[in-house]
Amino acid sequence: MLLLFSTIVLTLVALQTAPSSSQPAATAQSQQAGNARKMTLVLPHSLREGEAAWLLVKVGDIGHKQIRLTTQDGRPLGTISPFAIRSGQAAGTYSIPVPAEDFHHERLALRLSMVEAGDAQRAPTKEELESVRLVIRPVQKAPR
Repeated sequence: MLLLFSTIVLTLVALQTAPSSSQPAATAQSQQAGNARKMTLVLPHSLREGEAAWLLVKVGDIGHKQIRLTTQDGRPLGTISPFAIRSGQAAGTYSIPVPAEDFHHERLALRLSMVEAGDAQRAPTKEELESVRLVIRPVQKAPR
């Protein structure tokens, strides 16, 4: 089923500094812990009927590696695995849907891991994982 989305609210999170503005900044925490980067993202408001939350993950040069996204308790959210990206080029921005039940008090606790050969995992660097944003978009069914 094809879904159309338009961005309502963008919440800049984690690895970039938010520019100063008159609007209150979203809160986020990020830390490197062993084989993963952990971060907590906060929704600007509770999800309403007809809205869905998505992660927009901007990925730098990761070669043939993958970035695995899970909740803190280990529920898989997705894996970013770039295809046909030239060596030395950024992989781009990837959209990952986030089920509403993964938010606790409007917070999402994430773990992001680089998966290398042999399933070895480590925390992604700032160059590999450039930014993570949480967006809320309305869900619209495509006309039949």
